[in-house]
Amino acid sequence: MVQIVPSPPRLHRVATAAVEACWLAAVFLVPLAVNPWGFNYGLPKVAVFRGLTLLMLAAHLLALAWSPTLPDPRRRLRHPLVLPILLVAGAALLSTVTSLSPRISFVGSYHRQQGAYLAICFVLWALLVATHLRTPAQRCRLTMAIALGGSIVALTPFIEALRWRENPFTWRPGGSLGNPIFLGAYLIMTIPFTLAQGISSFGTPRRWRGWRALTSLALVLQVFALLVTQSRGPWVGMVVGVALFVALVLWPTRRRLVLGGLAVGVFLVGGLLAGLNLDVVPVERLSGLPYVGRVAGAIDTTKGTTRVRVVLWEMAGSVVTAWPEVGLKPDRLHVLRPVVGYGLDTASAVYTAAYPPELAHIEDPGAFWDRAHNEVLDVLTMRGWLGLAAWAVLGIACARRGLALWRTAAGPVERAWAAAPLAALAAHIVEVQFAFSITATTMMGWLCVAWLAAPSPSLSGASPMHARRAEVGQGLRWRIYAVVGALLLALPVVWLEGGALGADALVARARALDRAGQWKESVELYDRALAVAPQQAMYHQFRAEAFYNLAHALPDDEIDLKAGLLKAASDGLARARQLEPLDVELYSNSGILHAYWSEIADDVGHLEMAVAFYHQAFRLAPTLARLRVDLGHVYHSHSRYEDALAQYDAALEIDPQFADAYYGAALAWESLGRSDLARQALQDALELAPDCEACRDALQALEE
Repeated sequence: MVQIVPSPPRLHRVATAAVEACWLAAVFLVPLAVNPWGFNYGLPKVAVFRGLTLLMLAAHLLALAWSPTLPDPRRRLRHPLVLPILLVAGAALLSTVTSLSPRISFVGSYHRQQGAYLAICFVLWALLVATHLRTPAQRCRLTMAIALGGSIVALTPFIEALRWRENPFTWRPGGSLGNPIFLGAYLIMTIPFTLAQGISSFGTPRRWRGWRALTSLALVLQVFALLVTQSRGPWVGMVVGVALFVALVLWPTRRRLVLGGLAVGVFLVGGLLAGLNLDVVPVERLSGLPYVGRVAGAIDTTKGTTRVRVVLWEMAGSVVTAWPEVGLKPDRLHVLRPVVGYGLDTASAVYTAAYPPELAHIEDPGAFWDRAHNEVLDVLTMRGWLGLAAWAVLGIACARRGLALWRTAAGPVERAWAAAPLAALAAHIVEVQFAFSITATTMMGWLCVAWLAAPSPSLSGASPMHARRAEVGQGLRWRIYAVVGALLLALPVVWLEGGALGADALVARARALDRAGQWKESVELYDRALAVAPQQAMYHQFRAEAFYNLAHALPDDEIDLKAGLLKAASDGLARARQLEPLDVELYSNSGILHAYWSEIADDVGHLEMAVAFYHQAFRLAPTLARLRVDLGHVYHSHSRYEDALAQYDAALEIDPQFADAYYGAALAWESLGRSDLARQALQDALELAPDCEACRDALQALEE
């Protein structure tokens, strides 16, 4: 007996189309989302993705409520990818609940926004795409959106170069992703889908010849832009991804060709590596060649970005083996850290606590390090072994599902559709061992998961959820719930995501005023931004800096007015510390503020407060020698030279190569009348930093 399924109402069809429109918009807009008037470069991408995901969920609720059938959740849970997806989500939530800073782990840090809120949106987005991606036509539209979006992203570096009059052939462009590594990491995930779209277009009628030409052009643009990035990690990922894609597509009919190509590739790569390590291949000559030098330079682990990564990996490796306590208070859940990690997006605090002093000499000492440039180490640090195991289970499930689809594929088009997500995931997994995921690449990764979790195109005629008829009484009640839920989901899109972008634009204007010395005007903008985003600790810190600079700019006799401004700055920093208690910069800035306050008010109490804040900073960053030198300068400005020397000595114990510590010690010895020791300290400083003009001038003054 054949069951007749009623035709879906118009609202159901409209809502279903809205779900697809949201995922197509996300694929196209997220990598391109840039706010030229904003301050946080990554925020627009995060806000656009989260907003579209919430709208997508709202449309899904309406589609369910007006569907003539109801889904069977138990059948859906038996899909081989659904439980691994939920396992990853559960591990992320557990890591958030047990985090060193649950608030940061939920909303994400200011710089990355990679908290549980975004992680939940990724999971919801993948499940919704998997639920609604049912037909070959939808897959074709999705691959076309990926190819078109990838080609436009590939053009953004050249548009940027034309605007700033840079040469894209000698300059490493970042385009709309902001960084050449991120740009390359995104492109290596779009190339397999563009290849799949190109293969599928060759089986279409002649009237689609223009689409075939556009797909070919998109592929050329993406590969060319990837080459121009000069990013070695993405290059390796591309080789792995494209090789896997080609092998999967050709294997059933061209096995000898696949095996021969694999053998040749292994021989060439192995021969090059052996030649470089055995000094058979001239590394210095290769390093002088454009693009080739980027590959040859990776062999030398003693300098450049390769050395930076090695140092970061060693640091992160020490964290995930020793699991040190982090923070100002005893960690009550310290015994669980190997299992659940320190919490989502808390790596900045953890890595600051284990900061390797060598990093200050091979990179910008003021650089912000919140990732180890290795996804496995980052996942272990923030999610623990449980989180890493959850990702491994999901990866294995994706591989098994993809290979199952590939084995049952009928022809090269279906094989290409099965190979594209596997190749993109393989390329991504390889690339993130030398970098880390961002919003655009994580979205593409979850898209691959959703693609594999969706029903097979060959089974598109069957209902993917084994639906059953809805009862009329339930339908009316659930429709009311769905409308209310959809409205509640639409509110955060405007209030949270729109408000975050508006506040970010205000902060960007305020920072420009700060640079121009117009701090009074910038404070007004910070107040407006905090009215929209009062939980953003960074905005409180910026506002406090403006008050501090206002106080510093006043005449010395305006002591009361200075004190009032410093009080406002201190209150702002206190609120920021309450929101982000693990941010070492908030404590060092508080120390600077109270040290200056003690100078203008001649108040020992503020000096003691400054010292207390610095000691809290020492606990958060015990290997950051710069903090010891800063406190030494504070003691020196208060004529406490012995205390200053103790801090300079402590800095040199941490980092014997820190020239600023020798320079500070020289000034302290000179103030104590020990010219011989001051001279020796200056000579040591110049030996480490020959370009130090202040050291040279001070030494010359001593000699005279």
